[in-house]
Amino acid sequence: MARMLLIKPAFNTTLDVFIALLCLFSLAGCMETISAFGTGAVVTAEYVFTGQEPRTLSHAFDQTKRAVLIALCRMNIPVSNTLEIENGEEIVGQAGKLEIKVELKSITPTVTRIAVKAEENLLNRDKATAREIIRQTVEIADALESNAGGKKNARL
Repeated sequence: MARMLLIKPAFNTTLDVFIALLCLFSLAGCMETISAFGTGAVVTAEYVFTGQEPRTLSHAFDQTKRAVLIALCRMNIPVSNTLEIENGEEIVGQAGKLEIKVELKSITPTVTRIAVKAEENLLNRDKATAREIIRQTVEIADALESNAGGKKNARL
């Protein structure tokens, strides 16, 4: 007698097919979650390694520098040094135990990149202070521009 080999189909019922498709689609969602997590990790790693909070402003270099100096003065952060760097300047100040470094780089005549680092030591950085310096700088630079615009319009 010959034995017959029966091959069992992979999916017996519609329920099996549905479960397989459900698993496939749920994995696609996991990939998006993993991708989002990876992007957050890259942004976090960038801050950890550089320690800087960067932003690009649509203001001229001189106007941005003036706004930074006013913001630091308003926050009672005395400037101790300014250094020339490639395409810009670094402003160094002290706020208690925090050393504040504001890096300004001219991108175009009307665009300036600002990066602020507030750190006590290599491992202790204050991102909130860096963000506040940038926030106040943007606010002041906008006010300086609107005041200059008002004067120009008054002359016309």
